Formats: sequence, C-alpha cells, structure tokens
Amino acid sequence: MIKNLVSLLILSTICYLLSTISVSAFEITSDPQYIVINFSDSFHFLDWTAPEEIWQKEVKPKAITRLRNIKTLLTTGTTNRKLAWSTLLEYTNYPLDNISENSPYVLRLKRMIELAKSENFPIFIPLNGFQWWDELPELWNWWDSDGNQTPGCTNDDYQNCTFKKLQDPEFRKKFIQGYNPENKWNVDWLDWQTPMKFNVRNWGSGDILVAPPANIVSVPFTTLQKNRFEILIKTISKNIDPTLFAGISIGTEVSLNAAIAPGDWEFKPYGYRAIQDMFCPINNKTCGQNKNWTSEELHQMRQEIIFNYFDKLTKLTYQYDFPKQRVYTHVWSEAEPNEIKYTNAIDASTTYFSRSGMSIYGKALNPLNFSLLYNTLKENGFPAWSAPEFSPLIKDASNWQTALTNTLDNNLSPAKLIDIYNEAEILKTPAIPLLNSILSTDPKKIDCTISEVIPTTKNFITNPQVLSWKILEKDQGEKNSLIFWPRNNFPKKTDQVFFKEYEVKEASGETFTIPKNLENGFYFWAIKRQGCENQKWTISTPQVFFNHPPLPEIKIPWWVRVIRKIYPL
Repeated sequence: MIKNLVSLLILSTICYLLSTISVSAFEITSDPQYIVINFSDSFHFLDWTAPEEIWQKEVKPKAITRLRNIKTLLTTGTTNRKLAWSTLLEYTNYPLDNISENSPYVLRLKRMIELAKSENFPIFIPLNGFQWWDELPELWNWWDSDGNQTPGCTNDDYQNCTFKKLQDPEFRKKFIQGYNPENKWNVDWLDWQTPMKFNVRNWGSGDILVAPPANIVSVPFTTLQKNRFEILIKTISKNIDPTLFAGISIGTEVSLNAAIAPGDWEFKPYGYRAIQDMFCPINNKTCGQNKNWTSEELHQMRQEIIFNYFDKLTKLTYQYDFPKQRVYTHVWSEAEPNEIKYTNAIDASTTYFSRSGMSIYGKALNPLNFSLLYNTLKENGFPAWSAPEFSPLIKDASNWQTALTNTLDNNLSPAKLIDIYNEAEILKTPAIPLLNSILSTDPKKIDCTISEVIPTTKNFITNPQVLSWKILEKDQGEKNSLIFWPRNNFPKKTDQVFFKEYEVKEASGETFTIPKNLENGFYFWAIKRQGCENQKWTISTPQVFFNHPPLPEIKIPWWVRVIRKIYPL
C-alpha cells in the first residue's frame, strides 16, 4: 500500500512539473495560406539594439518605411491567403552572454514583433540557429592560437585576412582568446580524423569565408542553441498577437553539406564528427575510420542527425504550446540522388510538432515534380508544408507565374507558406503584379483535402474524463477520426518507462470519452484523420495525460488541526 502510494505521489509530481513547463502561448482559429516577403540587406542590418530613444526616433522609422512600401505595392490578401513579412534572426551569431530578456537577440525579436503590431502586418520569424555563428570563436577556434594561422593574416598586416572579421582588432582579440584545441569537437570534420577550419559560401556575391560548420550534436553548441532558442520562443509566446503571427521556421537550410575551398561548388555532405558522436562508442571518438560504413548507411545516419536536431527544438515549441501550424522546419535538399551534393534532408525534417519546409529555387517551377519533396509528402499523407525560402532562378513574368501557380494552387498539396527572398530583388521583377493578383484571390479549392485538428484538452492533465479537439477547416474528404497512444514511433529516442500503450479507438466528431477501466499511467493521445481514398491523412500534435485513482485521504490528528487554527500557515 505504502509502495503504491509513493509511486502515485512520484508520478503525480512528475505530471505537475510537466504541466508547469507548458505555457499557454496562443490559440489559432484559422489556418490561412501565407505569402511572406523577406527583408534583408540594409533592413537586416538596422541597429535593432539601439537605445530606446534612438530606436523610436531614427531606426524604427526606417524599418516602417520599408514595410509600408511593400504594403503599398501589394494588397494585404484575403481571409484565406495573407501577406506577411520576415527578416532573419540569427540568434547563434551573437557573442557569448548571460542569457536574459536584455540579450541583443531577444531585443531584436521584441522589436520585430513591435513592428508587426504597430503596422498591423503579420510576421514570419526565421529562427536561424544553424548557418551563422561567426561571433562565437570560443566554441569553434581550435587551431589558431595567435591569429596568424588564417590565410592572409600576419602580425604586421591583418587587412588581408581572408576571414574578414579578423581585420577588426576587437574581434581578433576575442578570436585569439577563444582558442581551445578541444573546440575541434564542436565543428564538423572533413573526414574521420580532420576537423574543419573554415567554410566557404558563394550565395550570389562571391566567395566569403565563414566559421567552420557546427557539429550540431556537440554539447556546447546544442546547449547554447537550446538556451537561446527557448528564451526566444518564450518571448514570442508572451508578446505575439495570434492574428499577426504567420509562424517560425527552425534552422535555415539545415543539412550536413558544406563547401570548403574558394570556387568550390560541390557542396558535399560531410557530418563526419556528428556521425561519430552519435554512432561510435563513447570511449572511441574516431571509430568511423575503421567502420567501413556504406554510402547508404552514411546517408541514413546523416538523416538521423538532422532529425535529431529538429526533434529537440520542435519539442521545445511543443512544451510552450505552439500549434504545429505555426512551426516549420527548414532544410536544404534541392539535389537529385545522382548529384554529388545529394542529401535527403527534407525526409528527415518531418516531426510530430511541426510542418516540413525546404528552400525552393531550382525546383520552383513545379516543386511537386521534385521526387524528394513529393515522396516525403506522399509517405506522410500529403501534410501541410512550406518553402521558407522561395524564388524561381529566372525571374521573368512567365517563370514567376508558373512557380507561384504550381506552388500555391496545385491540385494535390499546395504550400501553406512561401517566404520570397529578397524584397529588394522582388521590386525589380515582374513578381509584384503577379503577387497582387494572387493575393486578391483565395487559394484554389483542391479536389480532396483532409483538415488538420488541434487538441483542446489541456496538455499534461490528470484524470480527464473526456478528450476534445477542434477541426480547423471544412474539407471534402472522408472523415475518419482516430485516437491512439503511439508507443514505438513517438517520442523517438525517449525513455518509455512511464508510457503505456493503448489500442486505437474510433472517435467521431470532436470528443472522446476515456474508458473507466483505463490502467494507471502516462498516455500520449493524438487524432488521426484520413480520407481521399486513404491517400491523405493528418496527425495532430500528441498530447499527454496521466491517469491514476484518487489518492487516499490522510487523516490529520486533532492536535495538529488545533495548532493550525491558532497559528495558520
């Protein structure tokens, strides 16, 4: 009896603690399609952390001018298709700090939200914690103890450093102080034995040298990223107006590909350090050189690493009650299996807590003709998806028309969101009149759709009698609602000790009554709706509840009751 009581108390405490993590962020009542315009160049580099007076008088008016210019050129949309804006938040590209509400990346986010509110202009927030971390040499400088081991750098002349940030004396000082040979574990490796020193990018403006790619499973990197990401999503949950929130993207072109030499267009898959961290014995950090893994095995391991990256961050959004309809993963995956740069990152980006997204440039004229995207969508019931970066490579009127129509209005699985890069370029193309025309109309009704559902029963609840949910939109498909407790496929790589398996139950409508003979324990539940001749389905974000019998009443001695009356706590 005592043992059972203790077990119940422990489990009840765990459930209570979990419930305190979950913060009701916001509720959504509709799921429009968003066309987002991304602002970069001078807009991105505004002084977002200026003192309040300077922000209000000098900086904010410059941002407002740019936003209003787009709103003047484009209609704001309809009920079901809306215009939004974005600008990157590269939250790992800030110096080390004690994370707080005053951290510069938090202040930047608050002011982005402030602009959305003041202009009544929906915002999409790309949370880029992956591509840029130049400002953190304390985590990645493993080779240069004096600042002279980088091409072009000498004691007498730093103005020719190919890593241009070293031309700044203050950064050079921080770079040298950050040197630590152990940082080699935080960066990606060229092979099983060789850490990378730098990464080369050519994104349309010539080769630039940047920090080496991060090892996205290293503890120092993932700890910093998790802590910064968490304060940002807490800030969003406390400050956002749901009607002005198009969502967030996670990652910005996540893959394990890199280019390592000027003029290097191969952009090959690497990830050798992360592979060894995840798949080697803990006491053998370089086992890869002896494993003789096949190319297919390496590909599968890279996919698992990418999934692991998204799984951890999307679970954080789940803990803060972000609806999955406002959370998008973002990968780079635009290569065919016969190309040297091939990586199937889009397949690895599918989670229970988000929608998948990939950059679409070369495949923009007909994204669903791209086999990796099509097959990923098909295998997952054609769920909602996005293009968090989007633009046709040739920007004439015909290509814009084809790309926008096939992406936003295709009859099988239109994108729920596209973010068009970059606003300054768009103004010079025929996109503006075409976007105006598209924004003036609702999305095309497709032959068969399966609407997503949102659980409405409070998460981590104890002893619920009824589970409930809401269906977001009317659809034309067969309605076949199911409730289930996944065990083997969710949550992946998590201790299952407290989780019980339960059989699938039919659940028509928007409620389900809990069986009275349900065993004690933790349960996951979710709603699966399917139809369109079983070709399409959708699964809600899983929720948790805890079932246990009433705790026995503990009798309090009469003298304790007397003392409590005289000296109330």
